[in-house]
Amino acid sequence: MIKTLYKKFPFFFNMLGVLVFLIITRTLDSFAWVPPAPGKTKTILVNYLFEFISVLPFIFILINCFNWTLKRKRIFLLWSVIFGFALTVPTLVLFLSSWLAIALGFKVQNPLSFDLIEKYTPGVSLMVFFLSATYFLTYLVLQAARQKETAHKTETLSKDIHLKMLRYQINPHFLFNVLNSIYALIDENTEKAKKLVLEMSEYYRYTLTKQQQTISIEKEVESITKYLEIQKMRFEEEFQYEIVLDEAVKNIMIPSFVIHLLIENAVKYGKKTEDQRLVIRLLVKLLNKTLSISVLNTGKLVNPARVNAANSDGTGNGLENIKYRLGLFYNDDYSFSLTEENGWVIAAIEINNINTR
Repeated sequence: MIKTLYKKFPFFFNMLGVLVFLIITRTLDSFAWVPPAPGKTKTILVNYLFEFISVLPFIFILINCFNWTLKRKRIFLLWSVIFGFALTVPTLVLFLSSWLAIALGFKVQNPLSFDLIEKYTPGVSLMVFFLSATYFLTYLVLQAARQKETAHKTETLSKDIHLKMLRYQINPHFLFNVLNSIYALIDENTEKAKKLVLEMSEYYRYTLTKQQQTISIEKEVESITKYLEIQKMRFEEEFQYEIVLDEAVKNIMIPSFVIHLLIENAVKYGKKTEDQRLVIRLLVKLLNKTLSISVLNTGKLVNPARVNAANSDGTGNGLENIKYRLGLFYNDDYSFSLTEENGWVIAAIEINNINTR
């Protein structure tokens, strides 16, 4: 309840807090320098209670006046309002507190006079300056928070747009190849062509209905398995795959389709550089909060410039796509490498301090 009210009226509550602090300070100061007298404590407490009550309305007036001047963006007008209040509020507060004392039946110790106003003005004027400073500090904090929120929303929207664009680049290349395979199989093996159509339909139904930016590794691997099964059906004995998945990594959330992109590149470039049977391996492990994802394929490492360039079929897939998506989610807290070793091309991703929940 209080938190909700504070969010709704931050200027008032901050200025109220400062006012309470200033009244307490002035009260303690009076106890220190006012000479001992009968009823001293009661007089001081009553006087500053009435002062507190008298200043309260001016908090609302200050807030509305400052809001009005800020909308007009005139510095001279703003300073005029501040100094105008600093000069007039002390007299008005003194008048209101005296009136309250009389109205409630308390004896006024010091009747209104120019001497009293002269002595009273510096302290209350200083109070006005403190309240004004509190308003503007609150204003700056709220402005910074709004700018941060706006920047965050803009960044999130930008990420969402980029991720969707990058994700939709995955499907055309695969679709074109499968359609070509189906076309070739229609006359040669009608039953296999029908089965391939059904497999492809199931795969696209699965992938195109998943709109999340992140996905569990288990679900990502399920999608990859469907993809690899279709490739197995296309290439038969010339294609083989193996997936090794640690139990501990299954529920870890990662950017959707990142592993899929590695698998797709492994199939595409592996087939181009491997004359014999293409073998694909996917290894996903977790060690000391470091997630390790490795995609291996038989064949040779293609020139990185060629790998990163836009494909001739216009899909634009590449390793830069993968690194860009990882950078959006993990900033610099990840590494990516592409190497060739003993007849295997190895694409490896390591993500540090991974959230395992």
